[in-house]
Amino acid sequence: MTFPGYYPRKFNRSIALVPRKLWNMDKQSELLMRSALHDMANVLAGVQGILDLADPDLPLSARNRERLTAVVEEGMATLGRTRHLAMGTLPEPQLQDGAEWRAQLADELGPLSILFRCRIEVTSGGGTGTDRWPVSLRSYLRAAIRHALPYAQGGVLTIEGTADAEAWRLCLRPVTVLPEGLLELPEGKPGDICGRWARSLGEHLGLVLSCEDEGLTLRMPRT
Repeated sequence: MTFPGYYPRKFNRSIALVPRKLWNMDKQSELLMRSALHDMANVLAGVQGILDLADPDLPLSARNRERLTAVVEEGMATLGRTRHLAMGTLPEPQLQDGAEWRAQLADELGPLSILFRCRIEVTSGGGTGTDRWPVSLRSYLRAAIRHALPYAQGGVLTIEGTADAEAWRLCLRPVTVLPEGLLELPEGKPGDICGRWARSLGEHLGLVLSCEDEGLTLRMPRT
């Protein structure tokens, strides 16, 4: 008689059940799983923290309801990025009207604005290129800005975009350092899903990051 997931091992007249691995996981898959589990544990801790501070005999306040919604939305975004990373897929390579792109980016960054208590402004700096922007770049920004927000002094983060015939450019002010979470991880470190997604997608898009006096600059070449 055998049992799923165990090796039977005989000792005289008795049988000991020895657990075995159900599959052999490669190192990168293991690191991805560790990152996802860590991030989702943080999401649950955030939900629990809001509930612990709320009066159990009263409905959630508007402020706590807003924070709870923000935590859940960021958790859903984390699951979406994890799925892309696990399956090796990328967002659709399509362009979007600039005004619509900026409005949707501002809306997607709303949960981070609430959680970090930082107002986020998305503006256009003009430029000589057509005002149409890659949807995939917006996906990158939503992940990367989570790492940039702790460096935004003064409670306001401004994202200014310009476009020309060669590239799309974005300047994040007043972020004047390259966030550590966007740098390459030491070997064997799981990191977080936001950083993993930003590095993977940024490499695919050919993004170049640089720190200048005016802020953190992102440049994506047109292909």
